Amino acid sequence: MFPRTAPRLILLSALLLPLAQPLAGQDAETQFRKSCMSCHTIGAGKKVGPDLKDLGKRRPHDWSTKFITGAAAMIDGGDPTATTLLREFNGVRMPDLGVTVPEAQALLKLIDDYSAQGKALGTAAISRPATPEDIRNGRLYFTGDRRFKSGAPSCMSCHRAQGVGGWGGGWLGPDLTGATAKYGAGLAGVIENPSFPTMQGVFAKTPASPEEAFQVASFLKSVGSQPPDQRDVVFPVLGVVGLVGGMLLGGHLGRKRLKGVRKNLKPRA
Repeated sequence: MFPRTAPRLILLSALLLPLAQPLAGQDAETQFRKSCMSCHTIGAGKKVGPDLKDLGKRRPHDWSTKFITGAAAMIDGGDPTATTLLREFNGVRMPDLGVTVPEAQALLKLIDDYSAQGKALGTAAISRPATPEDIRNGRLYFTGDRRFKSGAPSCMSCHRAQGVGGWGGGWLGPDLTGATAKYGAGLAGVIENPSFPTMQGVFAKTPASPEEAFQVASFLKSVGSQPPDQRDVVFPVLGVVGLVGGMLLGGHLGRKRLKGVRKNLKPRA
C-alpha cells in the first residue's frame, strides 16, 4: 500500500511546497514597492505611515504579521498599538491589501535586512516649503496642461478638485480637494507610489517623479482651504431649470401647432 502512494505524496508535496515558502528577496521588494511604498519607507523617513526601519526592534514579528494581513480587524478590535498608530498618523487607516502570511513574513525579513545593512528603500517626502511656482506647476499637471515626464494621464482624467475646470474634473475617482487633510505631508508619496489598484494599473509603468508628485500635492494643499465652489450646485440646477423650461415651451408650441388640425377634424353641421 505504502509504496504505491509514496510517489503521489511526493508529487503533492512538490506542488504545495512553493505555496508554503516565503517570497524571495527580489519578490519581497517588488511587493513592498507595490503595496507599501506609497505610505512607508525603510530608512528614508516618515510618509503617510511610519518609517519601517528597525520595525523588528519595535514590534514582535507575530504582531506585525497579523497587522499587515488584517489591519482593519485589529483597529476595529481595539488593539492598543494599532489604535495608537491610528491617532499618531492623522487617523489614516492602513488598508487591507490582501497580503498573505508568507508575503508578510517576507516583507518583514526584507525590512530587517535593509535595516541591518543600513540601506534605504523608498524616497523621503520633499521637505522644502512649496513655492507659488510649485503650486502653478501642480495645477498644470492636474489639469493635463503640462504632461508628466513619464507620459502618465492627467489627474483630472479621473479626479476633481476645487477651482479646476468648468465641472471640476472627472468623476471616476474621489474629489481630491480634501486629500491634504486626510494624508497630510504624505500626500506626495501617495501620488508618487499609489497603492490603490486602479491607479497601480495606470501608473505602474508611468509613475510621477518625486518633484511632480510634490507639486501636485502642493496644488491640492492650496485648494484644500478654499471655500466650497458653488458651480457644482449651479450647473445641475440650471440644467433642471432648462429642461423644465424646454418641456413647457415645447408643450405650448405644440398646442398651437395642432390647433388647426383639431379644428379641421371637428364634424361640420
